[in-house]
Amino acid sequence: MMHKRWGWGIIFICLVLTVTGCAAVEVYSSHPAVQKMSNDYFNVELEPQLQEGQNFFTSFRFVFTNKTKRDLHLDWENTYYLFNGRRGGRFLWEGVDWDALKKVRNQPLIPVAAGDTVTAVIFPKNLAGRSRITSTTGLRYTRGPLPVGENGIFLVVRHNGREIREKIVVEIEAQQG
Repeated sequence: MMHKRWGWGIIFICLVLTVTGCAAVEVYSSHPAVQKMSNDYFNVELEPQLQEGQNFFTSFRFVFTNKTKRDLHLDWENTYYLFNGRRGGRFLWEGVDWDALKKVRNQPLIPVAAGDTVTAVIFPKNLAGRSRITSTTGLRYTRGPLPVGENGIFLVVRHNGREIREKIVVEIEAQQG
């Protein structure tokens, strides 16, 4: 009789922990899911990306299309991560390593040919940590979660010596799941 009570008690505790444990999980969403902007020179899409197997965002899918008949140059040295309207450091991209960072510091203007589209997964450098483990993909950074609030990019593009600046943001929210 005593063992039966213990058994039911353990089952009840497990059920309570399961129900309350699920309520504590935050599920993140982005509004809009994909932010799009366009001007006379280019189109940009910025889409927060969920961390694989998780419910939170750690990066953006960045799509840039040159609409002109000449090269445009992405100026990564002067492009910044934005959080709630403030600059939050520069961006890194999927697959980046220390050698690639040195190259970009020496040559921060990345050309995009007339009519071309460039797609990259980018993430804020200030929210990243250097991984001690080298994976098979060669990634050497771990990405931290994008915080709740206004997240985006202050993009600088150069065209014929002219600087074009655009602010592209999404609102990230968290809800109990």
